[in-house]
Amino acid sequence: MMLDREKLTFWTRVFAIGLSAVFIGSTIFFGVGSNFFYNPLDLIGGSSNQQSAGQSFDPQDQIEQAEKELQDNPEDPNAAQDLASLYLQNGQTDDAIRVLQKGREAAPNDEDTVLLLGQAYSQKAQAAAEEKERNELHGKAGDAFAAAAETEKDNEDAYLFAGQSYEQAGETAEAIKYYNGYLDLEPQGQQSGQVKDRISSLLQGGETTGASGS
Repeated sequence: MMLDREKLTFWTRVFAIGLSAVFIGSTIFFGVGSNFFYNPLDLIGGSSNQQSAGQSFDPQDQIEQAEKELQDNPEDPNAAQDLASLYLQNGQTDDAIRVLQKGREAAPNDEDTVLLLGQAYSQKAQAAAEEKERNELHGKAGDAFAAAAETEKDNEDAYLFAGQSYEQAGETAEAIKYYNGYLDLEPQGQQSGQVKDRISSLLQGGETTGASGS
């Protein structure tokens, strides 16, 4: 079952993945454990548990259909994003990253692709066993979110996600830069108080949720 591109926005996909809630609610501000899994389709009616007209959809069938769609339309960023979302749902983060990297080459100015690429790197980082690899992956996630923020300068969430990812990577200066970018856009935003606390802690040399020191 392919996604209805006429009705879906990219941010529906992102928040369906649960990135904002998980990052803000646990990983960064409260330091809760790192083993969590995003379901990209929970809020858009594409979960593997979904039934439509009494019929359940096999995730592999959906992936195969999306793979064919991308093969037929290799330069369509929506096709790449749809397939990558299904890969992420299925825990195939390497496949999602591969598809999104190619999608970025085909459509370098599509900020949605790099946002989802940042999510893919973040998800892979959570499963990484070694601290060095986790930090590197969080750094790559930060780079992707930062690229999206620089492309779409009024997207406060991209700045927030970049700051969070860089903090987890132990890249304090970059984390503060993008946290401040978020505050510039959302000085009274829902997360502004927590972001200010994180900046203060980083400036004072406080412990990050990722690497130790920066």
